[in-house]
Amino acid sequence: MVISMDLRIKKTHKLLMESLIKLLEEKPINEIKLTEICNLAMVHKTTFYNHFKDKYDLLKYTILNIQKEMLSKLPTTNNIIDYYTELAKLYMQNIKNNKNLYQQVLINDIDNLCTNILIEMFIKDLEKNINNSQIPNFYSANFYVYGVFAVINEWFKRGMKESETEIILYLKKLINLNEIN
Repeated sequence: MVISMDLRIKKTHKLLMESLIKLLEEKPINEIKLTEICNLAMVHKTTFYNHFKDKYDLLKYTILNIQKEMLSKLPTTNNIIDYYTELAKLYMQNIKNNKNLYQQVLINDIDNLCTNILIEMFIKDLEKNINNSQIPNFYSANFYVYGVFAVINEWFKRGMKESETEIILYLKKLINLNEIN
């Protein structure tokens, strides 16, 4: 994948990502054909392969962009509880704004490919921001990221009956039980 992008490359990536997201709203990634993505994006397969190895490479790129967008909205903080609270708020808002997409990603993603890509990216980001001398950063980051995502995913699967504020309160209580800073 090319790192420095001109306008044409950005446009191609945007079209492919938007097409993949639209198709993910209808069916899981393993049922999506590359030709469907290319046709919807109006991009030739050869052009697709100039940018991505396969649909999973595009999926990872798309999820990375969603994650970058969420992380760019996170306020800078040294407090791990504030970090998770803000991350949880952004994640829940993203779920609400893209309900059909998350229906496929969280509920119908049989092998959890999409969820795992997103979680792994947040773990890497958090490992850089944890300062805990008692527990290695990798274990702390995994514990908290998987915990926060599991609670929010369960909230989504159960129909989002509780308010976002209630879920944030639950998360704060759970995180306070195991505070790492």
